[in-house]
Amino acid sequence: MEKPQQYLLTKTQETKRRRRKFPNVFFKKELTAVFSRIEDPKTMVGAFLAFFCALRISEICKLKWNDIDLEQHRLKVVDGKNHKDGFVPISSMCIPVLLKWKNMNRNEEYVLPTQDVNKPHLSTATLFKCFKDALRKAGMEIITDKNSLGRVNHQYKFHTLRHSRCTHLLSNGVPIQKVQHFMRHDKIETTLTYTWILDVELNSMVEEVDGKRLRAGAGENFQERIAVKEDAVDVLKKRLAYGEISPKEYHRLFEVLAGSGV
Repeated sequence: MEKPQQYLLTKTQETKRRRRKFPNVFFKKELTAVFSRIEDPKTMVGAFLAFFCALRISEICKLKWNDIDLEQHRLKVVDGKNHKDGFVPISSMCIPVLLKWKNMNRNEEYVLPTQDVNKPHLSTATLFKCFKDALRKAGMEIITDKNSLGRVNHQYKFHTLRHSRCTHLLSNGVPIQKVQHFMRHDKIETTLTYTWILDVELNSMVEEVDGKRLRAGAGENFQERIAVKEDAVDVLKKRLAYGEISPKEYHRLFEVLAGSGV
């Protein structure tokens, strides 16, 4: 059965759909800018949970106070993505905010309550709209392209907060397996995607090469070779993140390395 005319993709749209995409993230400058533009307290609490606890917007809106243990610094995600439950550590940065917010909402069941009698908690659409307003005020409501239905896509979204937390943890040396567990990714390949975004070692290599060129002076013959020793498994991970090998090939080569004692 042929697709209706309005669902047919142009050649450019088809190419974009096949293009391998990497998630956008907030770095320190962008994160500070958007948080400073949030005026609504509920949106601020929601944004804190999205970044520091890496919660999805639906998980935040459905979160109940009974599922938060402020003494043990952990919360329970009930019926998250793919209908899975899970426990998430609460950052110490969030504790004072949550304590104050709880005191302001003593008789509420949900962390983000609503005055709408027909809804038990704040809707994802409302939270998204309020966060989008903060992005607009920060000058970060950036349109990237349009999908096949003509709807615009933006560079930054509410979910970008969760992406940013993953990148933040990896860039600060948290082992990738721990980050996978924290993010509740089913496959480590999903977590590996974020290693492409911020490769500190690669940045250091570039700075080392260019720094030596600058110190040597323009016009001088500069022919130094830089020897960089990397763990073989780390090389495989980076090749997987860059799309140079498939997950199947990654696991095959990993087993070969493990068997060889590398």
